[in-house]
Amino acid sequence: FAIDSEMLSADAPFVSFNCADYAQNPQLLFGHIFGIKKGAYTGAAQDSPGLIAKADGGILFLDEIHRLPPEGQEMLFTFIDKGIYRPLGESAQVHEASVQIIGATTESSESFLSTFNRRIPMAITLPNLASRSLDERYEIISLFIKQEANRLNQRIDIEKEAILAFMLYDAEGNIGQVKRDLKLVCAKSFLHYRTHHEKKLIIRKEELSLQVQKGLLKIKEIPERLDRFMDSKSQYLTFEPGFADVVWSQDPERNMQVYNDIEEKVTSLSETGVENIDLETLISKDVDAYFQTYVKELTKSSIPKDLLPDEIWRLTNQLYDVAEKRLDRIYNEKARFAFALHLQSTLDRVREGHMIVHPDLNNVRKNFKREFQVAIDLSTIIEEEEQVEIPFDEIGFISMFLSINLGESEPVKENKVDVLILMHGRQTASSMLEMAQELLGTKVGKAFNMPLVMEVQTMYEEVLQYVKNYQEHLTNGLLLLTDMGSLNTFSDLIYEETGIRTKAITMTSTMIVIEAIRMASVGRSLEDIYQNIQLSFESIVRDQFKAEKSETLQRKKAVIVTCFTGEGVAAKLYQRIMPVINQNKVELIQMQFLERESFKKHIDALLEEYEIKAIAGTVDVDYQNIPFFSAYDVFDDEKLNILKRIADDEIPTAKIVDSLAGSLSDVFSIDELIRSLQKTVQQIQTDLSIIVEPGVDTGIVIHLAFMLDGLIKQESHRQFEKLSIFSKIYRLEMDIVRANLMALERKYQVKIPEDDIAFLTQMFLENKIKK
Repeated sequence: FAIDSEMLSADAPFVSFNCADYAQNPQLLFGHIFGIKKGAYTGAAQDSPGLIAKADGGILFLDEIHRLPPEGQEMLFTFIDKGIYRPLGESAQVHEASVQIIGATTESSESFLSTFNRRIPMAITLPNLASRSLDERYEIISLFIKQEANRLNQRIDIEKEAILAFMLYDAEGNIGQVKRDLKLVCAKSFLHYRTHHEKKLIIRKEELSLQVQKGLLKIKEIPERLDRFMDSKSQYLTFEPGFADVVWSQDPERNMQVYNDIEEKVTSLSETGVENIDLETLISKDVDAYFQTYVKELTKSSIPKDLLPDEIWRLTNQLYDVAEKRLDRIYNEKARFAFALHLQSTLDRVREGHMIVHPDLNNVRKNFKREFQVAIDLSTIIEEEEQVEIPFDEIGFISMFLSINLGESEPVKENKVDVLILMHGRQTASSMLEMAQELLGTKVGKAFNMPLVMEVQTMYEEVLQYVKNYQEHLTNGLLLLTDMGSLNTFSDLIYEETGIRTKAITMTSTMIVIEAIRMASVGRSLEDIYQNIQLSFESIVRDQFKAEKSETLQRKKAVIVTCFTGEGVAAKLYQRIMPVINQNKVELIQMQFLERESFKKHIDALLEEYEIKAIAGTVDVDYQNIPFFSAYDVFDDEKLNILKRIADDEIPTAKIVDSLAGSLSDVFSIDELIRSLQKTVQQIQTDLSIIVEPGVDTGIVIHLAFMLDGLIKQESHRQFEKLSIFSKIYRLEMDIVRANLMALERKYQVKIPEDDIAFLTQMFLENKIKK
């Protein structure tokens, strides 16, 4: 308008800025708006123009201007009054600029300083959704659905009552909420269309959220204005991709365009960044447990259907479709996959004449009456389809499969896994968490920002105090999401000081934060979240699985494979795992799972003899912090490789202990010391993203042992040549090493000198494997 009116030149700049980005940091805000003078602070190597300079001769658009703090509003006073300003660090020269400032806000003008309000010559109020006419609301909703149809390249039919509900419901978040709610229901309808193999994508009233459905309660209040939407001959409003007109459709079976290869598209989306990921895939993950599982599996590898005959898959899906209708519940792909394995084993046993007696059949009949009745009907279908006779005991096992939603932990009402985001910078962690919470509609998560001037110890004490204050609510564990450096070490320190199960994931991206918050908010276990994120974002998160329990040298290593019978699926898992495990060092043990508490007692008994490295089976077992792998995981090459790495031997502890016997102070338990040092050395390599040459890690462990011994005896230590230069060059690396040694300093009441920190850092860096 300004250009058409010749108020501005045709090449006038238009600069947009969201005030929320720097709302909590007035100094950065000042520099961003007015610019930075060379030398204003360390690192300011050149002049940097601000938004005012970039918008000179044009318009500066300040979005969410209500997020501008009072200090930020005052910064603009002089420029608004006189058209002059000084960049950050400029004390002499005054700069001039001609800029029109336009601000946008959803808040009342009363939220601004009165002195700021006086300087705004014109205020234009746009009506919110509630004050708009029904025709306008219809046009807005129609536009959003057209956008979704174009984005999916898919015709969308929406039921008459569904569009009426959207037109009439109270959207507290105004137009933005309507858009989000429409995206959500389109995503849910699309997944329903894909998973039920329907011929069209239809938005039905039943799929709307309760808040949107409440809009239908207002129909009787304004009946005369809705005549054209109440045409009894019309069932659906049709939105075609492209620029076709929106029309009423009476034929719900009309042909429509569909994706040729949706699985390939979703897989490719999972490999992109957050800005490119398809919103349906992202939002639908928290619609309910079914959509979370389905989308998660689509965005990773497809179900390994080639492992089982097509007939087994067809029959499994037929049985579970019946079960879902009869039991009014939804089973995810992992549940179907686990049962398909069981079904194959069942048919093999029956045809070979091998029977299995269910030892707890009466309790299953008593405790799962509905499932048992459905299982009887399913066994009849199996008999008819496969021409076999299903034993009565097998019905008990089918009932147990139906009673548990495999692959998803039972949602926890309280005491969910707490997610802490720890990031360097004044607002980095807060911004990531705010985005994830807003997108997912949850309050799960806590952000800790670490300004570059903050000491590591101060940050750690702040996090530790939070954990101690809420310790009683953290019984399901704590997940730390960090960006780099010393923050990665907090997990082990917190565990040692509080006993709370804690996991840490480093090199965290926005997508990792979103996925972690999503899984925590629906009650997924700590181990489940940790493992799934590692596998979903393998290019970012390196494998960090390590045994965290105290070990004894005499215990043998073992991997447990389990299923309801202890034979059928467990045998298949055994066969899958056996080739990748060194059975001279790790024993594979098959076990029967009938009831969770009794299974845990068996695990406790085995722990006296074995160091259990992992459990693989058909029912999720979150116990003793032992990594769990579902039947689906075992048949996924990436996850099987993780299981293999968990079970592999690491540093030969026994040899180190023997070599140091009698050489160290009596204050040490040599076995305990070496295990702590091994853990520290491994963690430093992980945090530095390096792997040292074979044998070097053992040498560093021995070096650390004698270093600690010398510090306890107060012996003099060696000086590191040119320490100040080395410290400047490798500041971050030394910070990582120093932070990892904090637990040892606490435990043995010593202070490790900077010279020793430098020597250790040098050892790691000079002996890393070149990639």
